[in-house]
Formats: sequence, C-alpha cells, structure tokens
Amino acid sequence: MFGNIKLNKKIAELTIENTRLKKDNEKMRIENAALRKENNELKQEMQQMMSNLDQRIAEAVEAAVAPLRAEIAKKDAEIEKLENEIIRLKGIINKDSSNSSKPPSQNGYKKVPNTREKSDRPSGGVPGHQGHRLQLPKNMKELVEQGKAEIEVIDYTNGSQKYVSRWEIDLKVVTVFREYRYELGAELPTEHYNEVSYGTNLKTLTILLSNEGIIAEERLKELYKSITHGIIEISDGTIDKIIKQFSEKLDGELDRIREDLLNGNVMNTDDTPMKSTQRAVYGVDGKETGVETAERTTYNVCVRTHSNEQSTLYTVNPKKDKLGIERDGILPKYIGSIVHDHEKKFYGYGSGHGTCVGHLVRELTGLHETQNRLFKKEAHSTAWAAEMRGLLSEMNRHKNNDIAQGKKKCDGEKLSEYINSYDKMLAEGWEDLASQNKNTPGYDTFRVLLKRMQEYKESYLLFMKNYEIPFTNNLSERDLRACKTKQKVSGCFRSWEGICRYVRIRSFVSTLKKRSIDLYDAINLVWLGQPVLD
Repeated sequence: MFGNIKLNKKIAELTIENTRLKKDNEKMRIENAALRKENNELKQEMQQMMSNLDQRIAEAVEAAVAPLRAEIAKKDAEIEKLENEIIRLKGIINKDSSNSSKPPSQNGYKKVPNTREKSDRPSGGVPGHQGHRLQLPKNMKELVEQGKAEIEVIDYTNGSQKYVSRWEIDLKVVTVFREYRYELGAELPTEHYNEVSYGTNLKTLTILLSNEGIIAEERLKELYKSITHGIIEISDGTIDKIIKQFSEKLDGELDRIREDLLNGNVMNTDDTPMKSTQRAVYGVDGKETGVETAERTTYNVCVRTHSNEQSTLYTVNPKKDKLGIERDGILPKYIGSIVHDHEKKFYGYGSGHGTCVGHLVRELTGLHETQNRLFKKEAHSTAWAAEMRGLLSEMNRHKNNDIAQGKKKCDGEKLSEYINSYDKMLAEGWEDLASQNKNTPGYDTFRVLLKRMQEYKESYLLFMKNYEIPFTNNLSERDLRACKTKQKVSGCFRSWEGICRYVRIRSFVSTLKKRSIDLYDAINLVWLGQPVLD
C-alpha cells in the first residue's frame, strides 16, 4: 500500500516535471521561431544592404566610366571618319590614267602600274622572226633618176676589179640659188613678185619642222643658218608669212577631209583645252566680232578633233560648249554613229553613240582599288568592279577574235548572253551598294557609275552590237596628243590667228599620215596648187 502511494507520488512529480518541460520546450520553440524569424529578417536586410551596395557601386562605376565610354565612342567615330577620309584622299592621290578618266599628261612623275592583262605569248620576239637591219632601198636607181637621191663612190680598191661594197646612207644640205628668166614685160607669177624669194622646198621644210617637228621660230632660224653655213638667215615675219600662206592654200584639202568624215559610218570626237593669249569674241548673231587679249595670263580655248581611220579635222573655239559644236558645222550635219568619252553635249548629234568603254574599265579599276582599301578588314564583297571589268574585257576579246576571223557581227545567241550577263552584274552592283553605308568613301562614285551604266547601257554595249564601233575612243585621243605635245613645247599660242592656222595645218598633216602619204611631197604639191587628197 505504502509502495503504491510512493509510486503515485513519484508519477505525479514526473507528470509535473513533464508538464514543466513541455512548457519550457514550447517556450523554447517559440523563442527558436522568433530567432529564426529574426535571422531571416537579418538575412533579408543584409541581402538588401548588399544589393543596395552593389547598385551604389555600379552607379558610381557607371558615373565614372560613362564619360570615358562617351569619349571613347567619340574618338572611335573620329577615327572612323579620319580613316574614311584617308581612304578618300588615297583614292584621289592614286587616280591616274590607269584607273580613272585622267589623261596620261596629268600623271606627273608618278609611276603608273601596268594594268594590261597578261597574255599567253612569251616575251620577246616571236620564234622564226628574222628581224630587221638597215638596208638599201630596192628602188634606189629610180630615186636617183627622179633626183631624190644621189650615189657617191669612195674607191679604196687601188684599181682592183674584185672588191667588197659597204654603203652609208647620209644627207647633204646644199643651198640652191635658182634663177627664173621671163621675157621682158611678161606677167610674173605671184610667188616671184619680189626679185628674191624663198623656194618651195624651204617653205615645205618650214611647214614640216614647225608643225610636225614642233620647232619654235627662233630655233628654226638658227637651224637654217647652221645647216646652210650662214647663207640663209630667215626672219620671224617670213616664217609667219609662209605658215599663213600655206594655211590659206588648204581650203580645198580641208573640204575633202570634211566630206570624207561626213560620209563615214563612224566618227570619233573629243576635245581638249589649249592655252592661248587671245580668243575670238562672237556677237549675238554668232558671227565673230573680234578677239580679246588676256593680261598676264592665258585663256583655255577648246581644240576639238573629228576623226576616222582615214581623216582628221581639228577645230578651235573660245569655249568648250555646244555653241562651238554648232559653229564647227560638222556634228550637226553628221548622220552616222559618234564615238566619244560620255560628253553629254555630243549625245544631241548623230544617229547612234558609242561611249568609250576604255574609260569605263579604268573607272572600274579605280572603284575596285577603293573598295579593297575600304573593306579589307570586313567580310564585304569587293569583287563586283573587277568582275564587271572582266566581263567588258571578255566582250572585247571575243569581238577582236571575230574580226580576226573575218566576221562582221557578233553571233546573236552570244550577244544575248553578254547582254544578260551585263544586266545581272548591274543588279548585283545595286545589291552591293544597298549594303554599304552612304557615308563611306566611294559610295557616291559607285552609285553614279551604276546609274550611268544603266541609263547608257545601249551606248556602252554598242561596240558589240555594231563591230564598226571601237571599244575605246583612243583614235581621237591619239589625234589630240600632237596638240598637247605642241603645248608642252611651246607653252601657249600667242594669237588667235596662230592657233587657227595650226589646227588647219595639223588637220592636213594628220590626214596625210593616216593615209600613208609622203608629207614632204604632199606639202610641195599644195604649194604648187595641185590637189593631194582624193
């Protein structure tokens, strides 16, 4: 009994202790929950503080770096602008006769690279070619009989009948005093009005040396004095008079040159500025009213050539304008095809136009060089200009092969293939242009070139559609080269009358050379009043 009471008391004590422990445990759980909550709040607060700290650090860094970034962006833009300007200036500096429409005379001392396509033929002479050496003319006896040559014999044989001959070809200058006798009271010819005058041979030589040889009057006087041992001392006025007289005698020859040009199917034309201290002045009616003289400077007058394979006619006008073309009276009357360098004033004349493709090829070369410099670090197509240039060159090779084989025109299917390739290349060019920034160097050049090739497609491809039309306008440029050489030597013309005489005589001389007519004999015939050109 006593044991049960003691057990019950122990159980009661344990129950009370258990209750107390439960309460302590509950209190600890509540405290633990509070601590956890507080811990979570502290963690969130710490995270918020760290986030705010990161944001403040980022804002501080951004505030410090932003001006630097702006400055770097500004410098990058300036660098890009300067690089583009360098490319643009390099494009200008590198322009020459091989990659633009600049003439060779403006190349200066710059070494121009050879842009010709390499052929399959080896360099040097062709195998089997015998070569040439100085030989006696086959018609030597006829020349002697005609008085055009003499034979002199220098004998070192001491009378031996067996000998070896060696020949020299030389010149001998002998002054001839030629006397003409007329009956007393007879009517004398104009050229013998004075008691003593210069003969036809000297006049012919004067024309040749002054126009073709480009020898100035002062040097010409010295030359005559030297080679005649001081016998002939011709004056400036006499030389001017000889040139004037010869120019006036060329009216009929120039008319025949003009007729040949107007009757031809193709005419090449081009013009160039020439320096003169005088130029003509025209009234409102288009008639010449006089000349004006420059003071301490020169005028740029315009010399224009009208050419074909047989004839050349030069004209000169005060300005390079359409009024000059009308005054020339050649292109307004012409009904054939005109070949020129895309001079818009020429498109108003003739029935067709062959625009010089040689100039276009050089422009494509320049564009290709510019794009290579501009896009060399980017994955951008720079091959368009080179491919278009290759297409045009391939057309010209095909045409030359056809002509060599005696063909008069291009095969229709092949021609259509070339035209389609041209159109396809133009479309690809416009796509390339659309991918470029408008501010990049060469953009406007590319755009203008594409537009011109599209608008004047017929003119650029006329050389393939009509085999009489040449690939280039080199014929006119060659004809003008003599004029530019004259200016390099002389500097300028001193009078309007002087340049007018020059172009008249040059027209005749150039035509003689094209027709392989002996210059000396032809000029002599003009002095004698006999026609030369058929």
